[in-house]
Amino acid sequence: MRTLRLATRMLSGAALAAIAACAAAPQTATSPPPVPIPERGPVDIDRSAGAYPDEYSELGDEPESLPPPGSAAPGMAASRTAFREASRSAHPVQDYLPYIDVAIEQDILVAGNGPALQDRYTRIQIVTLDPDSYDVAGVAGGGRKAKKETRDYDKESRGWLSRTLTGSRNVTRTLIADFDISNPDIRTTKALFSSTFRSDNAKGEAWATNESISVYATPYFKVSPNTMIEGRFRMQLSDERSSSAGANVMNALQTAANLIAPASALVTFFNAPAMLQASTFLNTQSTSLFGQSITEESTGAFAIKSWTPDPILIIRADLPPAANIRNTQKKEAIGKWVVYLEPPIPSVFTANTFGASDAPDFAGVSPADILSFNVGTDLRVYDYIFSRLELSDQITALNEAGDANTARLICSRISRGLSAVGFTTFDAAAGVWAASESDQFTAAARTALQAPETCGAMQLWTDMTQ
Repeated sequence: MRTLRLATRMLSGAALAAIAACAAAPQTATSPPPVPIPERGPVDIDRSAGAYPDEYSELGDEPESLPPPGSAAPGMAASRTAFREASRSAHPVQDYLPYIDVAIEQDILVAGNGPALQDRYTRIQIVTLDPDSYDVAGVAGGGRKAKKETRDYDKESRGWLSRTLTGSRNVTRTLIADFDISNPDIRTTKALFSSTFRSDNAKGEAWATNESISVYATPYFKVSPNTMIEGRFRMQLSDERSSSAGANVMNALQTAANLIAPASALVTFFNAPAMLQASTFLNTQSTSLFGQSITEESTGAFAIKSWTPDPILIIRADLPPAANIRNTQKKEAIGKWVVYLEPPIPSVFTANTFGASDAPDFAGVSPADILSFNVGTDLRVYDYIFSRLELSDQITALNEAGDANTARLICSRISRGLSAVGFTTFDAAAGVWAASESDQFTAAARTALQAPETCGAMQLWTDMTQ
């Protein structure tokens, strides 16, 4: 779903009836034979080189510029293309979003044919799609853009007399990306581009431009069977007569960026509220500061079951001239961005895996490495296990008697608790082992807790380490 959906064209009832009538009508001798529609295969993107294929070079408001998913059923691409062709010929669509275009590709994610994402970590990355500007050869060779495409500060400038007669002026143009993730519940906001021009008689003129070449919209988060992602991309344009508005927008973006960065490399139950607070702060500030503005927003939502190296969202943005933010005829492209899911990983405690398997290899990982991992502000795994799970009585009983049932209870509580706050099954098992190696347990209690038959977590740990 999105405001003025770009990836699907809606047909009126009359247009649908016309298409149905054409399909049902018998073909006469004079009717031309149907033209076969070739299917296009998946396109590989070399992100490391900053290049992108021709299919992505011109992202317009039609989804044909995107490669079809490799897992599509035979004939599906042809039928979709035929429907789109009929849609365009039957009912032209007005472009009510002249400054922002978003394309979504979700079939591979929901098909489940790629590497599994459930009970694995991934994160959202946003990367630019402008090779002429950002590849090493282009920047080192002769500059990032042709001279005719360079921003003209002199053209945007106002003379002293104009500033005196017309007063202060502030032009702000900002592209913002919001992501709402459910199961786990995460909300994050990133500013992909911001351009500000301030002019007043007292302080003169000032320009500020900020852009994101490559950013992580989220830290790693665990994917559950019902994880949903909703991406919203918003272009906000403002031409204010207040000299302080632009500075406030930039300060809001910077403050929110600092708040969004959690203390942990993993989104957990404890740091997710801080990300929500930062996202809400930025959205509230930007909305209140754009009192007289133009706002365009596009939204796409989908579930994820498997991973794909291809982009899941592509964004193209244009800006109007600073002299007139309503002038859509003289808009200029500022760039394209793609949204990826990072390759899934099974553990945040180690980057090593067993060969081709994605099972984590914990060789060389110490209990201290695991217990000192941050799950929130001033909260480590050690603090969570021994302070938040209320295991004091059970630990005392296990230390005194070494009872297998008590060991099973402690093992299960720690494993469930770590899973509940955002760890995978592998890392929850590693957490149980690390806790058993801590100074909270005697040697006899440690032996009882680490027995493979104690609980599923210790059985998994034994399988991974032996």
